[in-house]
Amino acid sequence: MDSAWPRRGPVVAVLVLAASLVAAPWAAHLDDGDANLYTVVARNMVEQGTWLNPSYLPDVYPEFREHLPFGLWPQVAAIRWVGEGALGPLNALWTLATVALVGWLGTRLCGARAGLLAMLVLATSETFFVYGGRPRLDPLLVLLGTLAAAPVLLDGRSLRALLLASVAGSAAALIKGPFGLLPIVAAGAARGLATRSVRPFLVGGTAAVLAALPVTGFLVWDRFAGDGTWWSGYAERQLLASAMGTRTDGKLVFWFPFRSVASRFWPGLPLVLLGAWTAVRQPRAGQEARAQEQVGLRILALFSLFVLLGLCLPARKLWNHTLVAYPGLALLAGAAAAPWVERLLQAPRRKRVAARALMGLALVVAVASMAGLGRYLAPPPCVASREFAAEFDRLAPGTRVPVVAATPAWILIAAIAAERRLAPQPVDQLSVLEGHEARLALVEERVLQTSMPAGWHEVRRARDWVLLVRDR
Repeated sequence: MDSAWPRRGPVVAVLVLAASLVAAPWAAHLDDGDANLYTVVARNMVEQGTWLNPSYLPDVYPEFREHLPFGLWPQVAAIRWVGEGALGPLNALWTLATVALVGWLGTRLCGARAGLLAMLVLATSETFFVYGGRPRLDPLLVLLGTLAAAPVLLDGRSLRALLLASVAGSAAALIKGPFGLLPIVAAGAARGLATRSVRPFLVGGTAAVLAALPVTGFLVWDRFAGDGTWWSGYAERQLLASAMGTRTDGKLVFWFPFRSVASRFWPGLPLVLLGAWTAVRQPRAGQEARAQEQVGLRILALFSLFVLLGLCLPARKLWNHTLVAYPGLALLAGAAAAPWVERLLQAPRRKRVAARALMGLALVVAVASMAGLGRYLAPPPCVASREFAAEFDRLAPGTRVPVVAATPAWILIAAIAAERRLAPQPVDQLSVLEGHEARLALVEERVLQTSMPAGWHEVRRARDWVLLVRDR
């Protein structure tokens, strides 16, 4: 197997392409609910000088226990030492590191061309690069989860693989619990089945158990020696409720992860299907030289399958949970496409043309990204930043702003909190405004109907929202 990296030019071109695509959304005003929420939580941790007691808004998660605090620590450090402007580049760094890791891992398993193509597939996957440069938990989780799976995918037998997987897996588990452990278990099962060996099963399983110890220890300590809020808020109301389906703010369809990949993992999905088909085929006579690459392909196919099946197990599912499967899917796609690309580019001239085309594409995308063309592909910002911006500009930071809607407008609430440094308050009854101390409120148009709360008057309407101001 050709384990050497391809020439430096194509590798650099893919990394430049990936960086440009990840940075392109920064030119636009994007109302990402999760990214804005984590920005506010990390900001509060900095302002309150805490590392273990995050909070969101006075009326929404004043004790934030939806996720463990450890995944927010890099963002807290970035804000403390650099400023909030560093959050995007920090997460872009995790994303680019994942692309490079996928290239290295693909090269080791299936050859240099497979590694390069895997990088290209992952870098150009829209969901991956659109969200890869935002202050979310997913970019670092995906990097650490893939890093934890790598030694088991490559080896799966040695003490070194066990130790490396355990260390990286423990860091991944401290970010998002079971989702950080899943790649290790899937890697051990995949390599064990593909090589018909029991030892990878044992290494993967043992590494996952060891990796779970730090987060388990923290939760047990909180349960018996702390205030118990992490145990009740995270272990019970997040993990257990999501697993059992008592928490329903997500998708409950069992096969949702497969449906999410089918709708989001483009343009690489056809190559994933090609890889799955190739993995189950027997090598033709005279192809013994590709036997090792075939084993690598089967490991990647099984790895991707087991990760997706593992994501099906919790009753509650969200689309961003499937991001941990993207590196494996990209590796499978790259390994499947490599023989076809190799045959297509057998002539040295074709290789040179392909390399120059790749570098040219990277240059064009880089120029477009730096020119800010990404803003033309984004939806309009929320009403608080456009139609109602003048009124919101006059509010002091920390001001409570009721947001009256039939169901909580979480994306709008997160945008107001992150961008305006205000304290939006979800309200479901218009009558609450009559005794409220706020001077400005946002009301969903269908809630307002024909009645107007006493002491308030309408300023203007925009996109199904009404801006109300208290009478003087």
